[in-house]
Amino acid sequence: MFPHVLHTDVFEQPQHVGLKKIEFHITTDIPSVLQINSEREEKNDLYATTEEINNTGFGRIFPTPSSNDKMETEEEDDEIPSEFISRRELEKNRLSREEMEKFSVFKNYEPGEPNCRIYVKNLAKQVQEKDLKFIFGRYVDFESELERNMFDIRLMKEGRMKGQAFIGLPNEKAAAKALKEANGYVLFEKPMVVQFARSARPKQDSNDVKRKK
Repeated sequence: MFPHVLHTDVFEQPQHVGLKKIEFHITTDIPSVLQINSEREEKNDLYATTEEINNTGFGRIFPTPSSNDKMETEEEDDEIPSEFISRRELEKNRLSREEMEKFSVFKNYEPGEPNCRIYVKNLAKQVQEKDLKFIFGRYVDFESELERNMFDIRLMKEGRMKGQAFIGLPNEKAAAKALKEANGYVLFEKPMVVQFARSARPKQDSNDVKRKK
């Protein structure tokens, strides 16, 4: 006969284990990888599209325009020597089209046929050549000997031509620009009337007329 075997001899008996205490240790140190990602998000958050602005409203920081952007918006007056009038000053003291219509001197105004000479009338009696040079000198490159020689001012101070002037400019383009910007400019409380000067055409010889007939 087999000896009597107890179940305790076959199976391991469970050992009594007390309640285990579970602990969590949380550190306040942020891993370097998370810090880098966080910095990138902060940088990207400085910029937003127009659509984002409309959707989210205020609360974002946007970079201010650089000085280079401001320099690009500067007027061409920086290239004009300071001894001549600026374009801003011309515009400031120039009559508008509506204001010109109120003056009889602008009635039936016609600029004339473009050429390199301009005709100025309705000048105040105080006007001197230096005043006209101050205005129309801005259209001349004084570093060029050719343009200096072509710049000519003839101010009429006596007789029926008093209060009128003829001004020679380097080319037709400069004259056209001068007419556009200076016509209606108020000088000594009188608006200047600027037109292209009429070119002096030689009279036809009587014999030439007969030949054409």
